[in-house]
Amino acid sequence: MSELSGARRKRRDAAENRERILDHAEQLFEIHGLETGFHRIANDLGIGVGTVYRHFPDRDALFLSLYERYHQRIEELGETMLTRPEGMPRVLAFIDSTIAFSARRPVARRVSARVRQAHPDQVRSSRWEPEISAAVRQAKEAGDLRDDVEVTDVAVLAGMLADLATIDEPRRSILLPRMRALTMDALRPVGQARPGLGTVALSVEDLTALAHQSGRG
Repeated sequence: MSELSGARRKRRDAAENRERILDHAEQLFEIHGLETGFHRIANDLGIGVGTVYRHFPDRDALFLSLYERYHQRIEELGETMLTRPEGMPRVLAFIDSTIAFSARRPVARRVSARVRQAHPDQVRSSRWEPEISAAVRQAKEAGDLRDDVEVTDVAVLAGMLADLATIDEPRRSILLPRMRALTMDALRPVGQARPGLGTVALSVEDLTALAHQSGRG
C-alpha cells in the first residue's frame, strides 16, 4: 500500500469512526439521557475512550455535531416541502415533516435545547423559513387558513405535535392523530367542515401514566 493510499484509508476510517460514535451516542442519549458518558459510548463500540475524545474533545462538541446533523436533515425536509403545491399543502407538509422528524429522531429536540442554552451563537435558522411564511400567507389568501393565524402560530403547533411524536407506543398512535386533527380544526376558517377525529381518546389511566412518565435527560 502506498503512503498516499494509506493516508486516505486512515482518513476514511476516522470518518467512519466519527459517524459510528455519533450514531451510538444518539441512541444512548435517547435511552439513558444526555449525561451518558464517553466511556459508555466507547465500551459499547469496542473502541478506546481516547478515540471518542479525539473526535469530540468534550460533551459540547458532541452535542454541536449532532445539532449540525439535525439541521442538515431539516434542510432536506424543506426541499421536500417545496415539492408540494403552494399554500395550505405546504403548511401541512411543514407540520407533518416536523412531526416525522421528531418521531425518527426523538432526542433531537433535547439536544437542540441543550445547544440553544449553552451555545446560542451556534443556533442556525433554516433557509426555508421564508418559504413557510409565504405558504401561510398563500393559504390565508386562498381561504384555507384562518386570517388571524401567523407563521409563528403554525411553528408552535408543529412543535407541540412533534413533542407528542416522542412518547412511547401505543399511546403515541392514539394521541398524536387526534391532536393533529384538532390542530387542523383550529387552523381552519370558521364554517369549514370538520372531519372526525379518527381514533378513540386516551383512557384516564393512560393519560395518568403518561403524565407520570419520568423524563429522560
